[in-house]
Amino acid sequence: MNFTEIRDQILVKLSDLEREYQQNKGIILTESDMHCLLFRKIYDLFDHSQNTFDTFIQGSPLHSEITFFNEKGKLFYKPDITIIKPDNYSIIHSISDVIIKDEEIFYKPTASKMFSFGGDAIIIELKFCRGEKGISKIRPYQEDLRKIKKIKKLVEQNSSSRMYGIIAIFNKTDKKSGEFEHFLGKNYSKNDIHVRYYTGKVEV
Repeated sequence: MNFTEIRDQILVKLSDLEREYQQNKGIILTESDMHCLLFRKIYDLFDHSQNTFDTFIQGSPLHSEITFFNEKGKLFYKPDITIIKPDNYSIIHSISDVIIKDEEIFYKPTASKMFSFGGDAIIIELKFCRGEKGISKIRPYQEDLRKIKKIKKLVEQNSSSRMYGIIAIFNKTDKKSGEFEHFLGKNYSKNDIHVRYYTGKVEV
């Protein structure tokens, strides 16, 4: 699985969704609508019957609201959509913590989320501004960017894993502040994290 190719395909699907939104301006009423529409669009990019870490169990690369550990080892960060290789996760035991007993290796139980995963990943954060005045404040988008950077740092530290991030910001109108324009320009494509803007061009 080539994660850079998949990321680029997802960016194409996001542009397709923007065109659909501009043609059918009532398809996105909420952020959850946008989440569902994108999930449907990228679903066919994947084989959903691949071997997981335990080869007798099949799974999908595409998942919603998987929780990542924070710096203190607590489940904390929850991106909207996560893509991981199925052979890098298990739904029955840890994939890294083991117990050696009588010269046999046993995997420890899963964490409280009842599955364990590792390896490369793509995480996607979705934002929808439906206000008539458009986007003025950038704090919510800065917070998402900080979150993705923290997850990336935690995923990549002390391992060969690599994490890619996408922040997709949909705006009902095409109104946006200069501060937001600056934020976009600064973070459009930087260190494996892409911040992209899309608009429905609704005139109110």
